[in-house]
Amino acid sequence: MKLSSIPVLKLPLVDVSTDPLDLLVAGLALRMKQLARTSPKFVELVHERHFRIQIGTDLGVARQIIVNNGQIDTVSGAPEQADFILQFADSEQGVKTLLKGDPTAFMTGMQNGSIKMEGDFGLLVWFNQVAKMIPPKLPKPVKEKLKIARAFIKEKTGK
Repeated sequence: MKLSSIPVLKLPLVDVSTDPLDLLVAGLALRMKQLARTSPKFVELVHERHFRIQIGTDLGVARQIIVNNGQIDTVSGAPEQADFILQFADSEQGVKTLLKGDPTAFMTGMQNGSIKMEGDFGLLVWFNQVAKMIPPKLPKPVKEKLKIARAFIKEKTGK
C-alpha cells in the first residue's frame, strides 16, 4: 500500500495548555464541533446564535467557546469580551465541578465565593442543555467493558 493512498485525518489545531481545566474545556469545544455536524438537537441550539462563553480560573487560565451561527470554535485566553463568564478558584475545582455536573456543587461554590459567574445567565441555561448532550452514546458491548474496567480500577486503587 502506498503512503499516498492512506487517508489523512485533518483536525483543526487548538492551542491547548497542560492545565486540566483548559484541556477539559478544549475537549468540550471539540465535542460541540462534532455535535454541530451530527446532532439535529444541538444544531437547533446553535442555529442563528452568536455568543462567547469563557471558562477560567482566578489564577488566569481562561478559554472561550465561541458559537457563531452554528459554527463552534475555541480560543485560549480572553481575546474578546465574553457574553458569559464562569470562573473557578482554581483548575482542580473547575474540573471536579464540571465533571460532577451537579447543580448543588455550583450553588455551593457560588455561596462560598469559589465560583463566580457574570454576564448573560441565559447562556448558563444553554450550557446546561448542551452538557447533557456531551457524553457520547456508547454501544452496549463498550458500556459493559467500561463497567468491568471501572470495577477493576476501583478494586486496585480503592477509589
